Amino acid sequence: MNILERLEYYRSDATYIGHRSRSGWRGALPFYRFFCPKHGEVENYPQGHAEILRCPKCEKEHLQRQRSRREAIKRTEEAEENVQQ
Repeated sequence: MNILERLEYYRSDATYIGHRSRSGWRGALPFYRFFCPKHGEVENYPQGHAEILRCPKCEKEHLQRQRSRREAIKRTEEAEENVQQ
């Protein structure tokens, strides 16, 4: 990030860094660089109807926690079924 980009970044909530496309996408989306209190500087695209910028690292951690909870519930249910048999 050059000095002008740094100034813009610290002056605003998010800095436009260009349009990008990912595998499986039909087109390109605008990507922004912004600050996450937990992970520092991150990049992502606006998501949802409200076009909210979310930290991709926080989202990944959240999904991993949800997956772990679902797996724990499944193991508990399987253990209860085994006890009942």
